[in-house]
Amino acid sequence: MPSIQFTTPSGSSGLLEITAERMSLGRADDNQLIISDDSVSSHHGEVSFDGSTWIFADLGSTNGTKINGQRVEALQLDHGGSFSLGDVECVFIGDEEAPAAPARGAASRTVSSGSFASRPYDRSRRTGFGPKTVTKGSGSGGLIFVGILGLLACGAAIYFASQLA
Repeated sequence: MPSIQFTTPSGSSGLLEITAERMSLGRADDNQLIISDDSVSSHHGEVSFDGSTWIFADLGSTNGTKINGQRVEALQLDHGGSFSLGDVECVFIGDEEAPAAPARGAASRTVSSGSFASRPYDRSRRTGFGPKTVTKGSGSGGLIFVGILGLLACGAAIYFASQLA
């Protein structure tokens, strides 16, 4: 069964078994594959099998997916291939035996266009990333204030006029 072996910057490590042809990976609890490290985005990426090869597609993560320090949007996972998810070092272990000591970046490569990874990613579906933004109003707050002030002035004028009569 294929898996991803990972090591966090703090030294903790783990093995994520890939049990389906498509699995989400990230820090949030609603992912099928979870790596609890702050450098991994809540919904960092997706591992998928297209019938012959395993692909990892980055879903617009904050700290990115990298091979040899170079950021990539997608990569083909080959047995023994290493890559980084944020600051977490990962090695893909295919159906073959685990390698003794894979070289950094060995057997991992970016995916060419025309494959699964060439699909455009809809960034509007992202949630929980980056600073919260405050939407600006339409600028009608001042106009509403002047209108209320005018109504109060009319009401006061009517009240004082009735007191004089």
